[in-house]
Amino acid sequence: VFAEVFRVLKPGGVFIVSFSNRMFYDKAISAWRDTSDYGRIQLVVQYFQCVSGFTEPEVLRGMPRKQDDLSPLTWIKRLIGKLNSDPFYAVISYKNVRPIKD
Repeated sequence: VFAEVFRVLKPGGVFIVSFSNRMFYDKAISAWRDTSDYGRIQLVVQYFQCVSGFTEPEVLRGMPRKQDDLSPLTWIKRLIGKLNSDPFYAVISYKNVRPIKD
């Protein structure tokens, strides 16, 4: 799948793989279901690294939030949201624009 995405991406195109810790256990591969969130991130990073030409993958955890809102109500909403929400991860890489020599 990653090789095919690389093939169809324009130079500089972005490929984003995002996920949480929710899954259909019977449909997930064992390498996915039998590891931790960190292990799943590393698995996606390895998939990118197996295709020559992608840039070094970047990992994002959680969702960006406004840093300038420090009100107590916002802080409490964020705390409650963290307790009630699934973790979010994204692994991002770009089709390298430099020629790759094999």
